[in-house]
Amino acid sequence: MIERICTYALAAALLFLAAPTLAQEEMSAEAAAEMAAWQAYMTPGEEHQKMAQGAGEWNHELTFWIQPGAEPVEATATSTMESVIGGRYVVEKMTGTMMGMPFEGRGTYGYDNAKEQYHMSWIDNMGTGVMAGWGTPEGNKVTYTGTFVDPATGDDKPFRTVVTEVDPDHMIMEMYVPEPDGSGEFKNMEIHSYRKTS
Repeated sequence: MIERICTYALAAALLFLAAPTLAQEEMSAEAAAEMAAWQAYMTPGEEHQKMAQGAGEWNHELTFWIQPGAEPVEATATSTMESVIGGRYVVEKMTGTMMGMPFEGRGTYGYDNAKEQYHMSWIDNMGTGVMAGWGTPEGNKVTYTGTFVDPATGDDKPFRTVVTEVDPDHMIMEMYVPEPDGSGEFKNMEIHSYRKTS
């Protein structure tokens, strides 16, 4: 089933890419508008160029709070950020040690031209699910909202993440999740990321 869907998607993409070779008079105005919209959708823009500037190697200082008022847990990690697929996305590969255990994670970040929003997804060896969210920029910050899986219940839980660009070589990520009693949210993670300079 998945292979069939992929085949259909590939065929549609090839047809779209071949469409500009058709004589303009053979296309309806609606079809021409759809083609123009898709062309704009697939073309990397200013937001993608800005994301690509984060490519390189980074050091991370992480702080976790398991629950409100708990003592913080600290850790360190390193990652490589790479611009991929013609500059449309950035992929992060992170490794480190969390609570005495080896840690490995992967993130994918992008900007949807049609939605005019950033998006992110994250997977790591501390689970078997995926965290995904959409982000809205405001000045030097992007605020993502989305969901992750609560392993105790199997239900989705909301999260809010604020990513602040202090400068091109220093980023701060703050993540907020629901309080145990559901009365609000608390900060359960903060990451300071510094670009490696040598």
